[in-house]
Amino acid sequence: MTEQILNIKNLSFSYKRTDENYSVGIDSLKLCAHDIVALTGVSGCGKSTMLECLGFLRDSMVFDEFSLCNTNIKDLSKKQCELFRGAFIGYMPQTGGLLPYLSIKDNIDYKIDIASCSARKLGFDFYDKAKLKKRADDLFSAFSLSSLLNRKPHELSIGQRQRAVFVKTLCSNPKLVLIDEPTSSLDPEHGDILFKMIVDYCKNLDMAALIVTHDTKLVMSHGLRRLLYVRKTANSGSFCEG
Repeated sequence: MTEQILNIKNLSFSYKRTDENYSVGIDSLKLCAHDIVALTGVSGCGKSTMLECLGFLRDSMVFDEFSLCNTNIKDLSKKQCELFRGAFIGYMPQTGGLLPYLSIKDNIDYKIDIASCSARKLGFDFYDKAKLKKRADDLFSAFSLSSLLNRKPHELSIGQRQRAVFVKTLCSNPKLVLIDEPTSSLDPEHGDILFKMIVDYCKNLDMAALIVTHDTKLVMSHGLRRLLYVRKTANSGSFCEG
């Protein structure tokens, strides 16, 4: 039986836009290992905000159900949510994602240390740091980055940085991978290559992935499930399967 990673019902988040409150939500979403879902919609509809909610990066979201790795998020304190994020979630932001004062190798080692420490504080002992570092080395080789490990982020091209951030996202073997517009800063050719690599790796590993993207052509060409933004009122909308 395929492992269930994420289960959400009626999640919403409200924030101010100009002088009005605006809310955005997800009606229902279940992700199992190897599932990849694209979060799509017009610019400014709240795609990145929803991704941040799923990564415990937004306070004050409300929901009927939110479970990650069979843990009810309502049962966790704010500190425990932070530890859960470190142990179980890999997050790839649209920009940044690497500490600028560390080499690429040190960025990876730091991420693995955070994940291992977070899991241990939660009472889990499933991280073998030596295996994770070997896994990171294999990923760097697969992504043609092995010769760049001692460089700082600013010494890499945009495409190299994006690939390095993706390796950092995967290096701790997370259960849920959240990726925000991974191809937005790349030309179409390199964007297509990176998107294919992301999809292939996420499908073959024991994780679920949610990818924010405006590129519906890529979503369709890879046959991904899609959560499409639907406006409900002038001040609210939600993401629904479609």
